[in-house]
Amino acid sequence: MSVGRARPPAAPRARAAGFSLIEVMIVVALAAIIAVLAVPSYQDYVVRSKRSAARAVLMEGAQYLERNYTTAGCYDFANTAACLARSGSATVQPSVLLRAPHEGRQTHEVVWAFGSSGAAYTLTATPCGAAGASCASGAETAFNDATCGALTLTHTGARSSTAGDLGTCWQR
Repeated sequence: MSVGRARPPAAPRARAAGFSLIEVMIVVALAAIIAVLAVPSYQDYVVRSKRSAARAVLMEGAQYLERNYTTAGCYDFANTAACLARSGSATVQPSVLLRAPHEGRQTHEVVWAFGSSGAAYTLTATPCGAAGASCASGAETAFNDATCGALTLTHTGARSSTAGDLGTCWQR
């Protein structure tokens, strides 16, 4: 019997640092799936927030005109004498109520239209993409709300839109 030397135990192999190609490909695939799902939702959210800003400006404009009607007796003139004479000082249209949103880049142009007797008004917020050159310099001229189009509010509180239904355009 021969007595031999025992072999020394093999040293453990050092694991290579980094990621394998398959691990990287799995991460890329997951990132692509998340992007495909998230980007349309984000874009829809952005359009809805811009539509919400336009609705808010229309409501503020309506409140402003109702206060004017209470003090002057009509929507389109600034005081009672001018309302009765149907001439004189016109109702001041604050610049913050002619654009939406109030701050930041303009996305909607707001137009005030009065009835001939001064007892009616229509406020319309049109996306700058559809309004064309009438939006201010620096506005988002490419913005267009394909779901709802222009939003309208009248003196009776009637709400409408040129493209969508009321539930989508006024309550969401």
